[in-house]
Amino acid sequence: MTSQQQPEIRASDAERERTSELLREAAVEGRLTLDEFSERYMLAQRARTRGELDAVVRDLPVGAPVRSRGTPKSKLRAILSSIDHAGALQLAPETEVSAILGSCKLDLRRATISSEVTTLHVQVFMGSLDLIVPPGVAVDIDAMLILSGRNVRLSHSTAASVNQPRIRVTGSIVLGSINARDAPKLGERLREVATGLLNPPRKDSPR
Repeated sequence: MTSQQQPEIRASDAERERTSELLREAAVEGRLTLDEFSERYMLAQRARTRGELDAVVRDLPVGAPVRSRGTPKSKLRAILSSIDHAGALQLAPETEVSAILGSCKLDLRRATISSEVTTLHVQVFMGSLDLIVPPGVAVDIDAMLILSGRNVRLSHSTAASVNQPRIRVTGSIVLGSINARDAPKLGERLREVATGLLNPPRKDSPR
C-alpha cells in the first residue's frame, strides 16, 4: 500500500515578505552579492509554495541576526581621469565618490554590502557618475543638481518596499550628470559575453 503524496502547501504573502527579509539580511551580512540577492528576491516574489520559498534560502542561516559593522568610509576619486569599478566589490556603508573633470562608473551587480542602506556621498563637477545595479535594488538620488542631468532607469519599482537593499546618493552634481540603471548597455553586454568566452569558468575534469 503506497501512501498518497501530500500536496504542496501554498505560500502566503507574509511568508514571501519574510523570505525577502531574510535575503536582505543575507546581503547585508555579505553572504550574497547584490546580483545573487536580486535573482533570489525575484524567485521569492514568484514562489507559489512553501517548498519554493525554502529552496531560495536553503543555504542561508535562516534567522541569523544581522551584525553591525559600524559605518566605515571608503573613497573613489576621478580627477581629470576616469575610473571603472566592477566585479567583486566590497562596499562600505558610506563611500565618498569624486568626479572632477572626469568620469566614474560603478557596476555594483557583483558587489557585497554591509549595510541596509549604502550611501554614496558624491562630488561631481563637469563630470559624470554612472551606476549599474541588479534588478530589485533601489536607488535614491538625493544629491543637489545644478545645471546637470539625471537619468534613472530601473525596470522594477522598489519605492514602496522595505526588503530591498538601497543605494542612496547624496552630495552635489554641478555641470555634470548622473545615471542609474539596472541593465547593462548593449556594448557592455557584448563585452561581458566576449570576456566569458575568452575566460571561461574553470571546471574540474573527472578522473
